[in-house]
Amino acid sequence: MDKNPNPIKDQFFLKDKKVLDDIIATIDMQPGETIVEIGGGEGALTDYLVKTSKGQNFITVIEKDPYYANYLKKRYADHKNVEVIEGDALKFDLADYDRVVANLPYTITEPFLINLAASGAFAGTEKSKRQSRVKSTTLLLSQNSVRKMVAPVQVVDGGSKHFCSEFGMMGAICKAFLDVEVVRAVASEAFFPEPAVTSILVNLTPKQKLTTVDRILQAFFVDTKGAGASIKKVYSMILAQSKVYNVNKYKNNQASISTSFTSKNIEDKNIYELNNSQLSTLFQDLIRNDMNTKSKQNQKQSRIERMDYRNFKTYEDYLDYEDMLEEQERNQMKTRKAQNAMSKYEYMYDSTVYDALSHRGLEYISQEEFNALVSGQDYEDEIESSYIISE
Repeated sequence: MDKNPNPIKDQFFLKDKKVLDDIIATIDMQPGETIVEIGGGEGALTDYLVKTSKGQNFITVIEKDPYYANYLKKRYADHKNVEVIEGDALKFDLADYDRVVANLPYTITEPFLINLAASGAFAGTEKSKRQSRVKSTTLLLSQNSVRKMVAPVQVVDGGSKHFCSEFGMMGAICKAFLDVEVVRAVASEAFFPEPAVTSILVNLTPKQKLTTVDRILQAFFVDTKGAGASIKKVYSMILAQSKVYNVNKYKNNQASISTSFTSKNIEDKNIYELNNSQLSTLFQDLIRNDMNTKSKQNQKQSRIERMDYRNFKTYEDYLDYEDMLEEQERNQMKTRKAQNAMSKYEYMYDSTVYDALSHRGLEYISQEEFNALVSGQDYEDEIESSYIISE
């Protein structure tokens, strides 16, 4: 070609056929699905998409560089199922495609995820009414970007939890919307020119199991009208409309639902205006509020199910019995809340993949070793023990 990719513009073109095969296998596109590729470059991945589709998928390629966009338009002029668009992918609504795939310029990873989250492209599951058709987003990213995507809300150190500096907007979006599959590490030699960092292939799919906090966070993030509403406004609307808690104004007291945040600055900002520390605070407050609310609801339900006062000799005996149960509940509530939060929201604090991606030289280990590492297994011990057994 007359033009080489420009690393200053984050142009690193994939040339390794094995990695291209792995990307196609990860996408797992089905006949009739629409595919959008971000950053077609010289068409290495596009060729694989076209070949795999066998004319059964419509493929859209968005390329910002005018030279490569024109090159791709000419190259696929005779393919009726391929459309090449010259433009900035950050300005496109991708919610109407079935699959998104990209070898992203590493510097736009966060804006790209924000665009998908705000547009509703990440929202919904296969079992619900989706705002989006997107079934998977397959991305080739820098190792540092993936670390931020899987960073825990807090890290555990010496038995206590501390703020994780790498937990920010990317991690918040992923925890609210997505199941993140870390597929494999990719060596610099797989690209031309060679980037200075290790790359990671990831596959993002909409969460199939949503917690209450996930649903609240999704309402904060999705901003299809560009209104930029404050957290306080969105949260109040969610509670008033009983979208996450069943609030009946005749039977339940809405005032019993926890609405407070540790930092008042959080309430008046849109979620995209929060810094890393404020995002961490928001997540922890939402978990605390959810546990408090459900504890109160369970407590109220248990009172309804208690023995009728007519089973006691006097009404005072019944009141004494109520006081005793309330005291027991107060003593047990902290323990129950802590246990429930630990089990229900454990994914918010899981650092297994995050810790694995701190390893340097990931591109030089085998796929089996990589899989063991990101799943929390000690592959070195496994290799050593298997060697001893074979001996």
